[in-house]
Amino acid sequence: MNCKIHHEHYDEIIDKFWPEGFKKTKQRIDIFKILHASETPLSAAEIYNQLLADTSKEQYAFSTIYRTLLAFEKAGIVTKSVLSTEDNAIYELSLGTHKHYAICLSCHKKFPIQACPMHIISEEVNQTLPDFRITGHQLEVYGYCRDCQ
Repeated sequence: MNCKIHHEHYDEIIDKFWPEGFKKTKQRIDIFKILHASETPLSAAEIYNQLLADTSKEQYAFSTIYRTLLAFEKAGIVTKSVLSTEDNAIYELSLGTHKHYAICLSCHKKFPIQACPMHIISEEVNQTLPDFRITGHQLEVYGYCRDCQ
């Protein structure tokens, strides 16, 4: 598993983003670590495959991954998205920020877009729909990456 931080720092990160009263189990912490280490959102299958690849981890049932992700979503730990190029939902940690992605139509790699243009778009929405209150958004940009062009 590719970790962005040293193991001893996970406790601090988990404590910072873990909702009060939300039970910490070994399975939940393992899945949290995989999501934290990933630079792009992951599907339940990708999380499952990473858990299987780590021979030091116990075997997980695929249903455990789904149940954990559902619990994470309800607790506000992850953001669930269903991209129009994907058959399955993808998940990423909700660490106080959000990301948008450029998605390659050939290899389906997801590339994070560094800036959120929604503030410009929201002004236009407010002008054309003054009685509409925006509560969230998702932006996907499609094309072909350098390798697939």
